Amino acid sequence: MEVHINIDYKQLYERERIKREALEAEMLKMKLHVQKLSQMIFGSKSERFIANPAQLALDLPVDMAAPSKKLGSAKKVEYISTPKHSKRSLKELGAYLQDLPRVYEVRKPDNLPDNAVKIGEQQHEVLEITPARAYVKVIVLQTYKIPDIHNGSIIATPPTPKRPLPKCIAGPTILAQILVDKFCDHLPMLRQVKRFERDGVFIPYNTILDWAGKAADLLDVFMEPLKKAILASGYMHVDETGLKVLLGKESSSKNHKHIHGGYLWCYNSSREKLVFFDYRPGRGEEHTHPILKGFKGIIQTDGWQVYKNLASKNQDIIQICCLAHARRKFKDSLPYDKDRATYALDKFKLLYDIERQCKQENLTDDQIKKRRQQEAVPILAALHDWMVEQYKLLLPSSPLSMAINYNLKHWERLCYYTTDGKLGPDNNPVENSIRPAALGRRNYLFAGSHRGAERVAIMYSLVGTCKMNGVNPLEWLTDVLGRINEHPINKIHELLPHNWIKNQAALTA
Repeated sequence: MEVHINIDYKQLYERERIKREALEAEMLKMKLHVQKLSQMIFGSKSERFIANPAQLALDLPVDMAAPSKKLGSAKKVEYISTPKHSKRSLKELGAYLQDLPRVYEVRKPDNLPDNAVKIGEQQHEVLEITPARAYVKVIVLQTYKIPDIHNGSIIATPPTPKRPLPKCIAGPTILAQILVDKFCDHLPMLRQVKRFERDGVFIPYNTILDWAGKAADLLDVFMEPLKKAILASGYMHVDETGLKVLLGKESSSKNHKHIHGGYLWCYNSSREKLVFFDYRPGRGEEHTHPILKGFKGIIQTDGWQVYKNLASKNQDIIQICCLAHARRKFKDSLPYDKDRATYALDKFKLLYDIERQCKQENLTDDQIKKRRQQEAVPILAALHDWMVEQYKLLLPSSPLSMAINYNLKHWERLCYYTTDGKLGPDNNPVENSIRPAALGRRNYLFAGSHRGAERVAIMYSLVGTCKMNGVNPLEWLTDVLGRINEHPINKIHELLPHNWIKNQAALTA
């Protein structure tokens, strides 16, 4: 008896095809993760995209079929990255040298006779530097006896000098230098100790650590007025970055220390040139709520759900998203779908060209809004239509599909910047403020305690605000540490970097 088995080969083929495409999508996803990890460890962090200028622009129609089956017949497109290495001209360097003080050394020919007559001279400029030199400043308080007709005599003594830290030998200059080395130049305390030793100054490690901590505590008084100034701006960028904290006595385990993953929350007001760091032990919504609960205005963030939830619960807060994050998704998918990723990147380039032109022309907020409405909005509309059509043709797990999904999910908040000229297209200002913290933790690895992490937030807030306002942090810290104890607490905001530089300019005018 013969048994006939009916095999539906078409159904079997479709089943295997679907399985194969799912595996290919998963493989692409894993390759993307490996590439991003390799980029983080070994690669350049630049996201600049420069297409080959000799290549014709790709004008992909929105109804173009996806080349999912015949990739071999696709046109090969080459990209040439041509970074421009700008060199400072000698004229610019000469202008910089003109601001430096001059020390003259006159040299005469050897064995000049008495009757020699000078007929000219040549000047050769050599750039030199005098290394920092530690010294002990001795303040002598002289006491005088002044004869007085009525009282016989009066004893006159000058007031005792105020120290930044009570009963501490460290003066404002060395405290400022330690803090700048740590939080501007990312130099751990142990390396500072070694450098002092090379200069013949022996400061124990625990001593220099104690000085830095107490100096940061002294500057804590600036945090509240700085926070109020940022919250009053009405528009700020928000982001967070990790900071490892070494817990000892604070740890729940009494036998050994462990590392806690804390976070530095960064609030940046790019228009007011202010930055505020707030250390929190976690990354949840409850950790940013204490800062933003009294804020009224616009916060610009990445697409993290916490910010969206926070804005949905507070009618006074409008949350918008970052165009650079949206663009970055297409940049990551470039190796896997070059043609379509390039099309999207070209559209983003046009949007940033508009922003660059507005900045070069120094347009007002109203003029920027008008330019965006006329030029940026049509580009965004075309990009949106293209993404909707392409999303239907892509596998859900492909890198380009995930990039499009991210953009469509946050589209209205990505385009919101076109409605107001004071808004920026992206969250780059806050990422620039976070970058020093990322460089610092690569050097000193972790904070020694939760309080140490709070001190880190204090210092990055103040030196970051100095940087945004063009203030030399060493000069500011030296001046402020020398007079902060005598300054009225109700006028402490006058010493914040953005106010301090204005007062200094008024004094020298």
